Amino acid sequence: MTLDIHSLDDIPLFNADVLAVGDPPAVQDLKDRIRAADALLIATPEHNYSIPGVLKNALDWASRPLKTSGLRGKPIGIIGASTGSFGTVRAQLALRQVFVLTDSLVMVQPEFRVALAADKSDAEGNLVDEELRQRLADFVVALVDWARLVGRPQSGTGSSGT
Repeated sequence: MTLDIHSLDDIPLFNADVLAVGDPPAVQDLKDRIRAADALLIATPEHNYSIPGVLKNALDWASRPLKTSGLRGKPIGIIGASTGSFGTVRAQLALRQVFVLTDSLVMVQPEFRVALAADKSDAEGNLVDEELRQRLADFVVALVDWARLVGRPQSGTGSSGT
């Protein structure tokens, strides 16, 4: 498995008026990476009981045009960490709602949320809790299995995440 980590820093604010002109380069790169991936692993914090605006913005771009979006039929795993005691329960539910519209195949089980993340990470943000590290490894294996089970053959590079 190859994991391709992609930052959303360069994605501009979604603007439907730009769609007729064509995607900005950073958006086209995101769409190409999604299309090439066998599955997506989305890691998110929780902001105000939901997903961060930057993630929603990227998904708005990636979902257009809806009928030919690389998100259609894409196997997806969702993980998250927060400093609160609920982990990212609400953010993950909000993401699941978004992926209903895009016809994405979100893995139902296992779930992976890290509550009180500051207590389970070192100063650099590395997960140091061994039980959680094992659960995360198990989650990634489950996502690979999920992608093999439900995924459609992609014309991509064989990456397992973006």
